[in-house]
Parts: sequence; C-alpha cells; structure tokens
Amino acid sequence: MTGTLARVTARILERRHVTRSGVTRISLVAAVGAAVWFSRADPVGAVAGSALLGLILCCDAVRDRMRAHRRDALTLWTVSMVAQLREYAVYVGLAFGAAAAGFASAWGWAAGALIALALRDALLVARSAPPAPSNPKPLTLPSQRRPEGLRLPEPRVPRPRKPSEVAGEAATETATRSRPVVDGAERAEAPGTADLSLIGLSRLAMAFDQPTRFLVIAVATVAFDARIAFLSLVVGCAVAITGELVGTSSRESRP
Repeated sequence: MTGTLARVTARILERRHVTRSGVTRISLVAAVGAAVWFSRADPVGAVAGSALLGLILCCDAVRDRMRAHRRDALTLWTVSMVAQLREYAVYVGLAFGAAAAGFASAWGWAAGALIALALRDALLVARSAPPAPSNPKPLTLPSQRRPEGLRLPEPRVPRPRKPSEVAGEAATETATRSRPVVDGAERAEAPGTADLSLIGLSRLAMAFDQPTRFLVIAVATVAFDARIAFLSLVVGCAVAITGELVGTSSRESRP
C-alpha cells in the first residue's frame, strides 16, 4: 500500500515537472523544520519534529520511484549531500533542545553521535569499495613510445568449431531461455520491492541506515528526551560497526 501511494505521488509530481532534485530539496526544508521543532524541548515540538521526519522518509520513497534523472551525476551528488546536511540539521536541533531543557552535556552527546555516525559511514564505504586490480596495465606516455610507432595487433582468425560444440551451445541457450527464473541468485526484484522477512528486517536494523536513525530519533524524543536519542544513535552506530566487522571476518574465514 505504501509503495503504491509513493508510486502514484511520484507520477503526479513528474507530470508537474518536479524532479528528483526538487523532492530532495523539499526533504531538506522538512529537516530544517524538524530541527526547529526539536529545539523547543517540549512534547509538542517532539511530536511535530517526528512528523516532519516521517515526511522526509515519504519524500525519499517518492524520489526513489521517480523515473527521470536516475543516472544523472549532478542529481546523485545533490541527493548524497542533502542526505547528510538534513541529518546534521536534525542533530543541531536536538542539541539546542537538550540545552534549552537544562542538560549541560547536550553538545557532548551530539558530538559523540556525529563521531559514531562518521565512523559507521567510513567503515561501510570502505567495505563496499571494489578491490583494486592486482596487475594494472601501466600507462604508456607519449615520450615512452617506441620510435617505430604503435603496432596494431594482428587480426585473430576464429578457430573453426566442431558441429558437436555448436549443437551443445544451441541446446544450452534454448534451455536457458525456457527455464523460469526462480533461483535466488538470478531473480531480480522489481523496483520498490523489499525483503520484508524477519532476516531482511534484522539486516536493515543492523545496518542502521538513515531511515532507521530517523525512526530511533522520533521514538526517543517522543517517549524520552534528546539525550536518549543521542545515546541510541551512538549505540546503533556501534552495533552497525560491530556487525559489519563480524560479518566481514566470518566471510573471510570461510574456505
């Protein structure tokens, strides 16, 4: 139901010529509004700020279902930068609210949450980076070329194949086309679908991505205060870092 509503909203915005960058800027404005409400340090501010955090998540869901500018480099850069700026704005609002409530260590908790978030992002980005090639080809500069010039490789003549090999490849291709894609490794999920099983939800919680962090902030500020929100963020980032390290070490130890 949520995916269908987000998809319909995305189509309506696209007809009104609203781009993915525009939806991202709307989420930034909502984050600034949430920071202002969180700085009030009262139940009304906590509820209103949490509602604006929910609006940010809705904007993200709508943006992910928009078709235009999916591979645009400027749009991807804008989305990445705004995602960080809006979270920092929410943290500043929480710190101001905690300081207004009389907590002297509010800015210390905010700094700890930012440090934990930076460590979590740095580790996950480093772990997800592709490995460097083992034997990269050296770059040939113009001054290093031979006097006789560049030599073009000789054209390769394809080796004649036996009739049995051609028949085997044809049979394999026919079987591949007729076989339904049911394997987990070959099945491609449709856009907007997610693994809602218990294992998938636990992995999302362990990753402690931005939607999970916003949910933690909303629950902690409504039920408790900003200090508990910052403490929950620090603990969540520590759990994400530990889970990534343990998962990586277990994968490397497998034969």
